[in-house]
Amino acid sequence: MEICLHLGAHRTGTTGLQVLLNDQRPALRRSGVAFWGPHRTRSGLLAGLIKDPSTLTNRDAKLGQRSCGRLRMEASRMEQNGAQQLVISEENLIGTMAQNLGATRLYGQLSDRLARFAPAFEGRALRIGLAIRAYDVHWASQLAFRVKMGASLPSVADLDRLVTQPRRWRNVIADVEAIFPNAQIIVWPFESWVSNPRRLVTHFLGRDIAFGTMSKPHKSNASATAAELSEIAAERGDLDSALRLSTAGIGARYMPFDAAQAGKLQDDYLADIAWLEAGVNSSRVTYLDPTEGTFGGANMTEGSHHDQETRSVGSAR
Repeated sequence: MEICLHLGAHRTGTTGLQVLLNDQRPALRRSGVAFWGPHRTRSGLLAGLIKDPSTLTNRDAKLGQRSCGRLRMEASRMEQNGAQQLVISEENLIGTMAQNLGATRLYGQLSDRLARFAPAFEGRALRIGLAIRAYDVHWASQLAFRVKMGASLPSVADLDRLVTQPRRWRNVIADVEAIFPNAQIIVWPFESWVSNPRRLVTHFLGRDIAFGTMSKPHKSNASATAAELSEIAAERGDLDSALRLSTAGIGARYMPFDAAQAGKLQDDYLADIAWLEAGVNSSRVTYLDPTEGTFGGANMTEGSHHDQETRSVGSAR
């Protein structure tokens, strides 16, 4: 049985893909595919594994080892029951948004986190999926989500650190390769694949799946708009931020970076895309080109084709 490990990343349509796979479980089962999403991974299955490596205790380490053992047993049981592939979708395996923003690094703990999880699938054929997104909207989306969860709006210094932090998607991919040297890694850009989930699943699994009736696509876990964040800031007594955010149009996306910062982040992303298109010097990394069966010519620094709202005046400057 092959393990198909979907690592996210956060804010790249992960929840929508998980909703689709969960809805299609009967169709997947008929094709010999089992699915574990957050409904399963966050019910104790990964106890001791999804935790900040810098705070691990001996108890956490032992609990993680037991969880790896349970995963191996569960995989064997499913294989005996006829499953040909097991899809595991859990974006918190590579880190969390809180950790990303707190450390001002793009999944800086990825290697340490995945190294603890890797023993669960030793000897298994492994296929890994990773979605990437333009840095300006990716960081803005993480910030907006965290603000809704209680975090403060970013300061000028916070934004500067996000723009200059050194890690790129190519570093994330290289880290995944190092931890799983025998895995096939499939990488796709959020901007052009988020609205084509059927073909995305086909590419990720490496074969066609006879899907059942699919519900109308919709945004899942969408980012807060500038107007929503303005209301939150006002409720917290941050009237300056509330006023600044309120100047954005209705439905405007929260965009805290100024034009120069956004331009730099977009250039970094386009460099990553060029690197992926060039083949990344690895036969184990497959890049799903957005011109193949999607929207050809899509602006790779914008959101998906249904997510290109007017940018807000949300900068902390």
